[in-house]
Amino acid sequence: MSKALNNNWRTRIDDRFFNFSNLIYDNKFKVLLGILAIIAALVIHLPKITIDTSTEGFLYKNDPKILAYNDFRNQFGRDERIIIAIKTDDVFAPDFLKTLFALHSEIEQKAPYIKEVNSLKNARKTTGNEQELVVEDLFEGGIPDDAKALETIKQFTLSNPIYKNLYLNEDATFTTIIITTQTYTSIGENPESESDLLEDGFDRDLSFGDTGFDESGFDGENTANAHDERQFINVLETNQLVASIEEILKKYQNDEMKIYVAGSPIVTKNLQASLISDMSIFILYVIITIALLLLIMFKRVSGILLPLFVVILTLLSTVGSMALSHIPITAMMQVLPSLLLAVGVGASVHLLAIFYKKYDETHDKKAALAYALSHSGLAIFMTSLTTAASLAAFSFSDLAPVARLGIFAALGVGYQLILTLVFLPALISFLPIKPKQKLSNEKPMLLDKLVHSLGVLSITYPKTIVIIAGGIIVISFALASTMQFSHNPLHWFPADNEVRINTETIDKELKGSITIEVVLDTQKENGVYDPHFLNTIEEVSNKIYTFRGEHYFIGKIISINDVIKEINRALNENRQSEYRIPQDRNLIAQEFLLFENSGSDDLENIVDSRFSKTRLSIKAPWVDSVEYVALMEDLEVLLEDAFKDTAKITITGTLPILADTITKTIRGNIESYIIAFGVIALLMILLLGSVKMGLLSMIPNLTPIMIGVAVMVVLDMPLDMFTILIGAIAIGMVVDDTIHFMHNFSRYLSQTNNVDEAILLTINSTGRAIFITSIVLSSGFFVFMFASMTNLYNFGLITGTVVLVAMAADLILIGALMKLVIKPQKKEE
Repeated sequence: MSKALNNNWRTRIDDRFFNFSNLIYDNKFKVLLGILAIIAALVIHLPKITIDTSTEGFLYKNDPKILAYNDFRNQFGRDERIIIAIKTDDVFAPDFLKTLFALHSEIEQKAPYIKEVNSLKNARKTTGNEQELVVEDLFEGGIPDDAKALETIKQFTLSNPIYKNLYLNEDATFTTIIITTQTYTSIGENPESESDLLEDGFDRDLSFGDTGFDESGFDGENTANAHDERQFINVLETNQLVASIEEILKKYQNDEMKIYVAGSPIVTKNLQASLISDMSIFILYVIITIALLLLIMFKRVSGILLPLFVVILTLLSTVGSMALSHIPITAMMQVLPSLLLAVGVGASVHLLAIFYKKYDETHDKKAALAYALSHSGLAIFMTSLTTAASLAAFSFSDLAPVARLGIFAALGVGYQLILTLVFLPALISFLPIKPKQKLSNEKPMLLDKLVHSLGVLSITYPKTIVIIAGGIIVISFALASTMQFSHNPLHWFPADNEVRINTETIDKELKGSITIEVVLDTQKENGVYDPHFLNTIEEVSNKIYTFRGEHYFIGKIISINDVIKEINRALNENRQSEYRIPQDRNLIAQEFLLFENSGSDDLENIVDSRFSKTRLSIKAPWVDSVEYVALMEDLEVLLEDAFKDTAKITITGTLPILADTITKTIRGNIESYIIAFGVIALLMILLLGSVKMGLLSMIPNLTPIMIGVAVMVVLDMPLDMFTILIGAIAIGMVVDDTIHFMHNFSRYLSQTNNVDEAILLTINSTGRAIFITSIVLSSGFFVFMFASMTNLYNFGLITGTVVLVAMAADLILIGALMKLVIKPQKKEE
């Protein structure tokens, strides 16, 4: 009885699609004009699309980590610096110093959006006596002509710990120029700089991730409201700065000195350049691949152009919707165009395959179109629904790029569904498509023979096939347990990439290129003067230096203590024994006052105007952020315990955001997987009208995903922000062919009441389309193997492999399962 009811509602839906097709045919001009008008309304927003590859762009603007980061930026300025490291035989050779100082000056004069440039040229030198404190540049009077005077400066520099791993490496063969950008954007305030951006082809609609810091860096509490209204320096301005610096450096690179450039602004710029380059290549390759495969399948011009037109309109509508919503293209969004192009063409192929076959038989376009839509309309609707559901599961992610990928990929699938079921039939109705003449002695194509033989295989050896599949799943689960998580944007670049080489070199020679920032808020005016507070900072710093991981270490810690110890030594006849923290509060206050009166503004970058809060900058190398998750936890425990009675602790900066990103990735994607699998299983049960068949149909969709995981383990690929998406994306895609198979199998089983015959009829009617759509889909992801970044290469290889394995499961494993489980119904007397 339930089976009859199930067949009845499917029949009614098929009839509705039949009538819907006739309605579209009779109103084709209205349908075409209406849909094209809506698409045009979205496409006109395309010029407003923006790009964001910043570190903080991984999180929402209202995320607590970002809010804390913004507070830090408003108070102390930008922590993301550009580091230029120069290798030479002797840093203190006069000729080299002249070149270094010339480079320093040229960057100051010509590079835009700079707050300050620091190097040995203007490094802080604090000296004095009991009556006077002198704070000046290390080379205040320029490079001395006298060799003895130069040697004195050299020895002072080498003996001063503040310079070590900041301006010099340990053997003085590397020196640095450190560039800090301005905090806030100049757009809207400086018409000249704004026009420069626009002339460079940059979009003025800069609604994406902020990547700058307060150029005043002082008295943030008194100007908090003003800061909240201002936008931080954006990625486009930072990229323009980086490009300017790179152009300047070309003149100074030679055989006698090697220049390395690093820092998160450098990584961000190059990620963006790779993103733009790769996306254009992906789209072109996918379109060419799809066109060739459609030509092989249909051997008609309309069979190529119609699906391509549908998927291109889908892509344009989706990106237009992003621009309308002020959502930027991120590194995660790189997969969106290829995903929509590959997924979108599958629905068109299924509809056109049935239409062309019927049209060639009847020569009646209206009847053939109505038959095709009634035959495949429900399956296309359900496949789009399951794909959209699996992608929409990402919208619950705590990571902004992942959630937005889920939202707009699902929206794109929705656009594709409307275009396939409404626009495509109207277009077919309008175009003068001619039927092919079928030859009476026409032989079956090789592909038809292949898929038929796979159907025969599934009903001949069902037990063997199921046992083999079960064994593969068990082995894959075992391998999956050894999978390692990873999030390291630097390693998205190949090992021979210049950005990666430069960063790793600076990390090795100068002990780090990015920082963890700790804000210590005593919550009372002049709280920083407390000797106990400063002593605690010193003790904590010494403990932090002992923190080490498999690949990370703590390279340098910069704090208010560096300044007070310098002052104390200078006021005590420059004796090294006095390089310590005074233990008298009044003396500390007096020494800081003397430093401020000396004309130096260095305190602005370390402490607020009320001396109630200060920062601790912890420099470390750029390694996998998974390692830093444990460090952040240990650091928080140490700081909270040490300052529990004296200060409020905030840990922020680039590294904590990277560490928080991987934590949210793992947690968010586990939730996405559960949601995707649950929703799809429920939809399969509803479509098939049977809990047993619905759950059985999920097995062929789990098998390829587990095999994909096994391949990743064997090839030593990490589970990163891209590869972790494969499971939920793949389940939504590979289930499409399963739906087409099971939908037709149920229909033929009810007609024949014979499992073997139903399987073969299903294979013969939909097997060819399943094969072609799977090849198209996998090819759409294999093009990622041409990417310049390794994370996309891995994503493309594994996703493409999963799709091909899923095809084999649909054509072989499903039939074997149905053969073993489904028993023919006894006919009612």
